[in-house]
Amino acid sequence: MKKIHSPFSIFHSLGVSSRGGQSLIEVMVAITMLTVSFLGISSLLAQSLALSRVTANSVTATYLASEGIEVAKNLIDHDFYGQASGETQGWGSCFGGGGNFELTYATYDCVALTQFIGQGDYLWYHNSTDHLYDYDQNGTTETGFTRKIVVTPAENGNRDEITVDAIVTWAGFSGVSNDIKLEDTFYKWY
Repeated sequence: MKKIHSPFSIFHSLGVSSRGGQSLIEVMVAITMLTVSFLGISSLLAQSLALSRVTANSVTATYLASEGIEVAKNLIDHDFYGQASGETQGWGSCFGGGGNFELTYATYDCVALTQFIGQGDYLWYHNSTDHLYDYDQNGTTETGFTRKIVVTPAENGNRDEITVDAIVTWAGFSGVSNDIKLEDTFYKWY
């Protein structure tokens, strides 16, 4: 019977230990696998952080759009209550024939309405006092969000119906523009 020699038997005949070479190769493979694993984990971590920023911006924009609709609703209701004192001409009169507006929580009557012009102004965040968003730049942080409130009376001429759209826009990654639009319709309730 013929004896079969392993490839490592040559090293034994030369007096070289094959185990030493195997250990070196095993260490190199292990280091390569660890490096690839850490690169994969760091890539996932970077993507996770970017996605959390996108999510945070979307939540903030949704909040700002919702707030804009609520402010418009408050002005529509103000028209009804102001009619009794002669301050307004009745339900929905504050917005007249509609239009594009910049509204904040501090917009409490028709006198304070500001038209939305061009790209609009950025909202500023008051982090030191009341944690609210508005257009006042004193002691605040620029957010990069713009909010346009579009008020549209009913198309059929019905003065008992007003549609309010709140559109919040901000720049995302690589300067790509993102926006969120919320819409609500208000009906004369008295």
